[in-house]
Amino acid sequence: MTKKEEILQIALKQFAKNGYENTSLEKIAQEANLTKPAIYYHFKNKKDLYNQIFLKYFKKLEFQNNLKDYIYKMGEFYIKNPQIAKLFSKEIANDMEHLEIETIKIISKPLKTLSQILENKNINPFFIQTLIVASFTTYINTLEIRKKISKVWNEEFIVDFNVIEEIYKTIKLYIENNS
Repeated sequence: MTKKEEILQIALKQFAKNGYENTSLEKIAQEANLTKPAIYYHFKNKKDLYNQIFLKYFKKLEFQNNLKDYIYKMGEFYIKNPQIAKLFSKEIANDMEHLEIETIKIISKPLKTLSQILENKNINPFFIQTLIVASFTTYINTLEIRKKISKVWNEEFIVDFNVIEEIYKTIKLYIENNS
């Protein structure tokens, strides 16, 4: 792993845990065994580092032009990258105020793809995207809560279930009934 990749990984962990405002470059540098000026060798500033995290992960997303592939790949993306799910939730809650226009273009490409998939369905793609992203990020971000509830009620189905398949079936049914 290059030093730049290591910085990105540490920064993702810090931003996901503490949010943008409560994460310092000093803390990231300390965890990476660097000085703060060494971070500036790889990134212009804190905002650049933050945006590079999103670009690194979201640029990899590619879909076939069908709903099942779309939902399954989105689910796998968030499940494989739980810190991105946490960070993306925080950024949505902050109206994407820390993201540059170029970053917003990249992270919204999946919505463009979904628009094409739903082109003749008379369904609002932003609504469907909201259901998908909110479902996956909530699933990822509530694992500890589900474990606690499961203990209280002694119900295993709460903790772990095939969220990807559940979301796919639910959205497919919604689209079939509303298009």
